Amino acid sequence: MAEESNQQVTNKETKKESGPNSEKTNLVTDVKKETPLVTETPNTSPLVSLEDREDNKTSMEIFNKVYEHRFMIRGGWGIGKLSPAILNETGPSWFQNSVFRQITEPGAPLAIPYKGVKDLDINSQFFDLRYGYKNKYEVQYAEETSLGVYSRSQPASNNFISPRTDSYWASSFEGNRLLRFEGVSQHFRFSYTHPITKLFMMGPSLNFHRYTERNNISYGSFSTSRPEATVPNKVTWSIGGDANAEYSMKGILPGIYAKFKLRDWWEIRGRLELLDRKGNFSVLGSQIIQEVFNDGSSNLTAVLPAYGGKVRDKGTIFNLETSFQYCRFSLDIGMIRQDVKRTYDSYLGDTIGSVPRNDYSARSVFVGVSEMSNSIKHTVTEFYIMPGVSFFYDEDKIY
Repeated sequence: MAEESNQQVTNKETKKESGPNSEKTNLVTDVKKETPLVTETPNTSPLVSLEDREDNKTSMEIFNKVYEHRFMIRGGWGIGKLSPAILNETGPSWFQNSVFRQITEPGAPLAIPYKGVKDLDINSQFFDLRYGYKNKYEVQYAEETSLGVYSRSQPASNNFISPRTDSYWASSFEGNRLLRFEGVSQHFRFSYTHPITKLFMMGPSLNFHRYTERNNISYGSFSTSRPEATVPNKVTWSIGGDANAEYSMKGILPGIYAKFKLRDWWEIRGRLELLDRKGNFSVLGSQIIQEVFNDGSSNLTAVLPAYGGKVRDKGTIFNLETSFQYCRFSLDIGMIRQDVKRTYDSYLGDTIGSVPRNDYSARSVFVGVSEMSNSIKHTVTEFYIMPGVSFFYDEDKIY
């Protein structure tokens, strides 16, 4: 009987351990083992490399995460600084030409530049169309117009002095004033960028480039003859004028194009092109000269500056921009820098008129030897902002 009683107690304890409460305990234990207590969050720490960040997982080879084709329209405005070649060439050219004049016109006044040319402010307008395929191949048409801004603090002129000679008193005058500058650049580019890393693409580009430049300029001069001169005590000065200097050039510019992705919505782009464009130029206009004689009489005479020839620009064009994208809309902020050296393969012309050539300073005489022997600096620095809108397309739909 004692053995039967012990066996019954043992069976009761076994049932308690294998009952419903035991099953619930096992289920809770299994769930705890399968479900982690700590949930991991995306790693967006700035200490983590860009490629490993959770918010930068989209490949650069497609647009907007899914689309292969993109058509973009952009337009914008900019400001900047201009150092124009048309003014930079005037100082050394007029001085050298006045020295050469001594050969054919002994005693003619020299034109010595004494004040450097200030950079001009410019306002710019931008417009471009882009088509891209898989963010690798890109075709772009871009147009940029730069207009000079003038003020009293930026007179856009060259100043000269003429030393005293046997026939003329010393004088000071403004030789060249730029009244208006307009530069229009047109670009038709083909680019290919190859993935170097997950976030960096780089490749060649080719730019079919056309450039036109329009300058509205006025020439000045001042001289006073001495009593010993053939015509004594005569004052000759240019009271105004208007001449148009126009340039038309084109060229094919090779370059390197690169893209660097910081986020799915943030990209930095850069382009460097080797500039080589050439074409023609012409200068044609009128200059009014007043002559005041010893007896008080005076007269006004028009002379005609007329020049032309072949011109060439060589240098670089550098563009750097940061682009922010939201859905189909984008905002690009960037900088364009042009460093140009202008040379003349030929420079012919003269200032035609009845005023004695010794009494005033002309731009050039017959052959512009000084213009053809020098290279002239022409630089443009522009900062711009361009909003844009894109249209995407793939096999399924247009967005």
